Amino acid sequence: MLGSTHEFPDDIRTADIARLSLEKLLDHDESETERLFHACQTYGFFHLITDGAEGRQFQADLQRMYELDEALHSLPEEAKMKHAYAPPKQLFGFKQAGRNKVESGAPDRYEAWTLSQDDILGTASDPKRPDNPEAVQSHRDDIASFIRGAHRLVELICSHLDKHLELPAGTLAGLQSLAEPSQTSLRLLRYLPQPPGDRRTSLVGHTDIGTITILGTNIGGLQVLPPGSTDEEQNWAYVKPEDNCVVVNMGDAMAEWSGGILRSDLHRVSYAPGAQANDTKLSVAYLARPQKDALMAPLDFGGRIPRSENGERHTALEWERIKSEAIISGRDVPRSKGGYAGRGEVDVSPRL
Repeated sequence: MLGSTHEFPDDIRTADIARLSLEKLLDHDESETERLFHACQTYGFFHLITDGAEGRQFQADLQRMYELDEALHSLPEEAKMKHAYAPPKQLFGFKQAGRNKVESGAPDRYEAWTLSQDDILGTASDPKRPDNPEAVQSHRDDIASFIRGAHRLVELICSHLDKHLELPAGTLAGLQSLAEPSQTSLRLLRYLPQPPGDRRTSLVGHTDIGTITILGTNIGGLQVLPPGSTDEEQNWAYVKPEDNCVVVNMGDAMAEWSGGILRSDLHRVSYAPGAQANDTKLSVAYLARPQKDALMAPLDFGGRIPRSENGERHTALEWERIKSEAIISGRDVPRSKGGYAGRGEVDVSPRL
């Protein structure tokens, strides 16, 4: 991995999120599946140890995405801006640093390339197909391999959650099929070192609108808001990067489908702590979303998920648009959703 020569400091607050074994989950180890369900209800985050043959293959694919991340962000600014994204009409392409704002109203401090899963896999014939740079076009096979590997992780996690939520096998994965059009994307991010004396949030606090995010990152900076905590500066806790691991988190769609049992936790990216603050941070995020025609409501199969009192039924595409417009207009603010933590069931206090 493209890492840091500097160690993550051991004297700062970190979130005590679970470390789960991919190999054990593939073997359906009973203890590991219970720990996964607990993690998805409390922080909504966990480290996934990419052990075993499948894990090693995923790490090899991830390494190639780090290299693509570096190559894309090394392009001249003029070349990158030819592929600038233009939300809400065009969600894919290049986002320059400073285009959005953080909590204080100051410009953000990250840049990103967002690639469409549908485009890379040829899932949908879209007349507005993204105009990718040559660095993407020449690595389509590598990108497709990474996407398929990340999606297998999503399917595996969903299979365990189906069991605990008392859903028919294949329910959650069936709502986000690779074969169906969606807004699922691969995002390659870069955070440059911040000047001493002016270090702050790079990416504003938010939840992920989709289902499950698979994140690889080379140094620190990711922070979560522990369940039961108010959104105040002193409550944010770093997620320490772990070797041969990816970070997994639940998104808003999983909180919705589970009737609030699963937690979509507020998180942000700040400056890297300690000496890592002098390094460039690279992140590779697979942002899974529901297929466009999936219905967004609690999955009522007569099992563990509570019945919804709300009769509204939107497709995922409509639901995502409504939620995004509410945030942009100020009618809603980013906040954690779902989960049992903070109601007295578990202790998820950050550790020092």
